[in-house]
Amino acid sequence: MIERVLLSLVSISLWASLLSAQTTVLFLGNSYTAANDLPNTFRQLALSLGEEVTVSASTPGGYTLEQHATYAPSLSLIDAQPWDFVVMQEQSQLGALPVDVTNTELGATQLLAEIEENYECTYPVFYMTWGRQNGDPDNCPAFPFMCTYDGMQQGLRNNYVALANWNDAYTAPVGVAWKQVRDTHPLINLYAADGSHPSVEGTYLAACVFYCTIFQESCVDAAFNSSLPPDTAAILRSIASATVLDEPETWNLDVPNGTDAFLDGFSSGPDYITLIHNGQGTHLWTCSNGQSFTTATVTFTFDTSGVYTVVHTYTDPCGNTATANLTFTIVVTVGVVEQDAGSRYQVRAGPPGIVEVHGVQGVATLNLFDAQGRMLSNERINSSEAQVPCPTGLLFWTLTDERGTRLRGKVLVH
Repeated sequence: MIERVLLSLVSISLWASLLSAQTTVLFLGNSYTAANDLPNTFRQLALSLGEEVTVSASTPGGYTLEQHATYAPSLSLIDAQPWDFVVMQEQSQLGALPVDVTNTELGATQLLAEIEENYECTYPVFYMTWGRQNGDPDNCPAFPFMCTYDGMQQGLRNNYVALANWNDAYTAPVGVAWKQVRDTHPLINLYAADGSHPSVEGTYLAACVFYCTIFQESCVDAAFNSSLPPDTAAILRSIASATVLDEPETWNLDVPNGTDAFLDGFSSGPDYITLIHNGQGTHLWTCSNGQSFTTATVTFTFDTSGVYTVVHTYTDPCGNTATANLTFTIVVTVGVVEQDAGSRYQVRAGPPGIVEVHGVQGVATLNLFDAQGRMLSNERINSSEAQVPCPTGLLFWTLTDERGTRLRGKVLVH
C-alpha cells in the first residue's frame, strides 16, 4: 500500500513537472495569422522538436492592433492565464506605413499595457509580416514605396524592428525570411492566389520563424513537414533558422523582458511626496533623508526644504531588476510646527476606529498616514469638533488650517 502511494506521488510530481514545462503562446492578429492555422502549425512543429506548447488565438479578419486593444474577446484571452508569449500582428498594410500616419504605435502601447497588467513576465512578440506579391496598389499613390514588394517589405521591416526596440519586445522576422525565400528559391510560392495571404508554404515558414524566435534554437531538425514535400519544408526550416539566429540582436532577442522602476503615479504636498509603482514584484525605495520602504506605494516626509534623491530598485516576478534615480525639490511650507500643549487644535483618539479633531475655526485639512508613510485619509474639517474614521494602530497625522499653519503628531487608535 505504501509503495502504491509513493508511486502515485512520483507520478503526480512528474505530471506537474511536465505541465510546468509547457510554453504558452497567445496570437493576436487577423486573417494572416488565421490562414492555414498558423498557431497550430507552430504547435505541431514545436512538438516534433520536443517542445510542449499551448496556443490560443484571436484573429478577426482585417483587425488592427488598435482594434484588438478594445476587443473584448482579445482582452479576455489576455487575462485568461499568465502567458509566456503574446504575439501581435498589425493589419498587413498599416504595418508598412509610416507610424505617424497610423495608430499602430498607439494600439501596440495599449495592448502592451494590458499584457503587462495581466502578467509582467510575458514576452511580447511583434509578428513582422511580408510585402504583398506585387506591392500595394491601394497605398501606392500616397506612398510610392508601397508600389513594389521590396519597398513595402522594407517598410514592414523598419516599423516592426522599431516597435520591438521601443517596447523591449521580440521581433519575429517572418517578412525577412519571406524575402530570402523569394530571392533564393523563387519556385517556392509563399502566397495564396490573392497575392497577399500566405500559402501553406508561407504559413509553414512563419511557424518556423516563430519557433526559432521563441525558443532561440534552430528548427532544422524538425520532423513535422505540414503537408509539404520534405525537401521544400527543409529549405524553409533552414532559411527561417538562419534568418533569426544569425542576427539575434537585430530582432531584440538579447534583451530581457522589459521591466522598469519608473513611476506609475505621483503626488506631493508642502512636506511630503507619494510615489506609486504598480509592479507585482519586490520594491526597495531609499531617500537621501534616510527613509526607506519596501511597499509599492510610499510616502516620504520632509522637515526641511532641499533637493532630495529617491532610488527605487524594482525586481519583477521573473527576476529582472531595474533601478530608477529620482530627484525632487522640496519646499517645506513656513509655519509648520509640532503640536504642543498650548495649541488650540487637538488631535486625539476617540471611540474605536475614530480620530477626533477639536478646536478648528474655519476650515482645516487632516491627513493620516500609517507607519510606512502611506496616506490613509485626507479629510476636510469645517467644524470645531469632528470625528474621522480610520484604521486602528499607531497613526501619524498633519493638520493644516486655512492660514497655512501646519501641525503634526501621532495618535494611537484602538
